[in-house]
Amino acid sequence: MKKKVFISRKPTDCEAIHAFLPKNIEIIAQSLIETTPIVFDRNIPQTDWIFFSSSNAVHHFFEQQPILRQQRIAAIGDATAKSIEHFHSVDFVGDAIDITDSAYRFAEMVGSGSVLFPGAVESLRHIQAVLPVVQVVDLPVYSTQEKTVAVSPCDVYLFSSPSNVRSFFRTKHDKAVNSMKCVAFGEATRDVLLKHHITEVRIPDSLEPHSIAYTIIQLLEG
Repeated sequence: MKKKVFISRKPTDCEAIHAFLPKNIEIIAQSLIETTPIVFDRNIPQTDWIFFSSSNAVHHFFEQQPILRQQRIAAIGDATAKSIEHFHSVDFVGDAIDITDSAYRFAEMVGSGSVLFPGAVESLRHIQAVLPVVQVVDLPVYSTQEKTVAVSPCDVYLFSSPSNVRSFFRTKHDKAVNSMKCVAFGEATRDVLLKHHITEVRIPDSLEPHSIAYTIIQLLEG
């Protein structure tokens, strides 16, 4: 009998994960959010660094062809770094799973330098929080809209962001929430699931496809 796994991502973003899963596992892939670009002045504030906390931030920033100078570029994790590499080299790559560690490592590298943070209006600002206010320049480049979408019952649910979790719970679900098995992409997403009384939540060791697939298999077998 086939097992069903929901992933809050577009189908094309799930192909690599699917490749590491047994053939008896069916993936239901659907992003539960939409993003809308925010127009900003191409002559962006002059800072020493630019930090990206998501691939959405990367795309919405570079699509408006900002005028870059000698800024160094940082990414929250490998997936975001790969998105940046289509446009620019990357000088710092953090760990998207352990955001707290990434924040402090980045702060140590930045020193007294200034940092531009292109991101969502609704950003949780984890990295900014460890830097002095005078070093931080926020630049909203997109907004996030949570969709109301009914998701079919699944054996495991994988959520890629806090906003996808919130969108999921906008719709009433037949499955009892306290029996849901969930995978969370990092601590912030896990914390939102816990607020919705989900007790079985696991965070992968990394956001590499093989690690995500392994975590899904563990939950299905558990």
